[in-house]
Amino acid sequence: MHILTRAEEEYLFKTLKANALKECDPIVKEFVECTHGKLVTVLWSCRAQHKAMNKCLMALTTQAEMDKLKIQYLNDLAEGKVDHAQLQREQKLKEEEIKRKSKSSGPGVH
Repeated sequence: MHILTRAEEEYLFKTLKANALKECDPIVKEFVECTHGKLVTVLWSCRAQHKAMNKCLMALTTQAEMDKLKIQYLNDLAEGKVDHAQLQREQKLKEEEIKRKSKSSGPGVH
């Protein structure tokens, strides 16, 4: 049994979000188009588009959808279709980036 690493979980979550945005793209575009040229009035002018966008995105980012994605990923991993080492390299790069940012914005920097 394979336990997903933090990097794998993060990768799957980003994939889930990307898939949802792709599926909901026409609805998201409607909301974005509605917001053009508006500031505060967006709150009531684009309410219907905002609700539709949220409904679409929420329907595609459920735990059940995440579970399906995990099962597919684990099957792909078992069949050798996933480059596990690449995910580990990407996670290490992200961790190094976070460390660099925290050092550059740490206390004592003026």
